[in-house]
Amino acid sequence: MKPIFSKAPPLGIRLILAIVASILLMISDGRSSGMIQVRSLMETSISGLFYFANIPRSVLDGVSDNLADTSKLQIENRVLKEQLREKNADLLLLDQLKVENQRLRLLLNSPLRYDEYKKIAEVLTTESDIYRQQVVINQGSRDGVFVGQPVIDEKGVVGQVTSVGATTSRVLLITDVTHSIPLQVLRNDVRLIASGTGRGDELQLDNVPHSVDIVKGDLLVTSGLGGRFPEGYPVAIVDSVSTDKQNYFAVISAKPLASLERLRYLLLLWPVNDELHRPQSLSPEDVRNTVRQRLSTRQDELLAPDNNKTVKEQIDGNSSQEPATNEELAPADANQQQQDALTEGTQ
Repeated sequence: MKPIFSKAPPLGIRLILAIVASILLMISDGRSSGMIQVRSLMETSISGLFYFANIPRSVLDGVSDNLADTSKLQIENRVLKEQLREKNADLLLLDQLKVENQRLRLLLNSPLRYDEYKKIAEVLTTESDIYRQQVVINQGSRDGVFVGQPVIDEKGVVGQVTSVGATTSRVLLITDVTHSIPLQVLRNDVRLIASGTGRGDELQLDNVPHSVDIVKGDLLVTSGLGGRFPEGYPVAIVDSVSTDKQNYFAVISAKPLASLERLRYLLLLWPVNDELHRPQSLSPEDVRNTVRQRLSTRQDELLAPDNNKTVKEQIDGNSSQEPATNEELAPADANQQQQDALTEGTQ
């Protein structure tokens, strides 16, 4: 079946009609406000379509921004965590450096004369058993270390060098069973020999008669005899005195002042020129003067707790008077003054 109107208007006629309609609309739009209102109503009616068409783009942009922000935040979080770990590691290292700095300061503040040459050494390994008390340090012949060189820490004498390599050396501790050291009681200038027992916290005083005036708490310092250890360095404090009448000699033990079980840094000592030419036999008075010099360089105004005198004044007074009797100066009081002076001097 054929449609009634089988033919459409020619294309030329439709084009002319479209051009005429456009011209009329442009003329009416410029001369009347009705078309403006109509256009506004049409734009308002189809504005929802614009928002609806823009929804996928907005959603995709939001998702993309969220993904970018999440990735950026994850990267920043990872970087911050790495920085935090690094800072924590730096803080741990800082704490360790503070401890090492404190140890080094204690070493440099040890009771030394200013004219003594010294060098810091670090402990590499330790051998601590009842048969051997030794440590290995990181200084050797290239650094000028020699066999027999005295070694101290911030509190007192540690031992002496027994063997030297190119870059390392072995130090025999004063508590080794094969080691002995000549000492002097600071209170009354009694001289004696202390030997190691194989234990890190005990020295044994050999061949001390019952009649010798030595009591618990006496401070023992190096006497300088033998020329191996410089005189006047603190070594130990008398820990116990047993006077069994069945034995001819008293049984006396002393506790080393050096922290032999926790050695990390040590001081190597080199003798000064006057010590190289000094005679090997030193009087107790010389040792006392040396102790006075070492302590006075540390703290001249250090006060003793009992009589408000400085340690230097106490030693000067003792050196200018006759040996004190029990009525003049009780051993316990003298020992307390010596220990207080040593404790204050090593802080």
